[in-house]
Amino acid sequence: MMMFSRMLRRQGFYRVKNQAEPVYMKHGVGLGGIYVRIEHKKALIQVRDLGIEEEFTRVKKLENFISSLDEQAYREKCFIVHRMRGTGS
Repeated sequence: MMMFSRMLRRQGFYRVKNQAEPVYMKHGVGLGGIYVRIEHKKALIQVRDLGIEEEFTRVKKLENFISSLDEQAYREKCFIVHRMRGTGS
């Protein structure tokens, strides 16, 4: 459980107060709120705006998943900005 917490803090997540189980959240541009609930030896990630719910038992797999979400959001943001600049907006 401690390994999940450390990795989430490195990724920019903050702990939500007044929760029975540890819950971490981060707001990503283009993603909305990303919530990670840590239970016994597993982490449940939820991105409400995209309808994503995944369960992870390995810290590295969760870290890779979060990184891929961030990269995807960044690529989409760059694509939108590029299209806006190309049309003269």
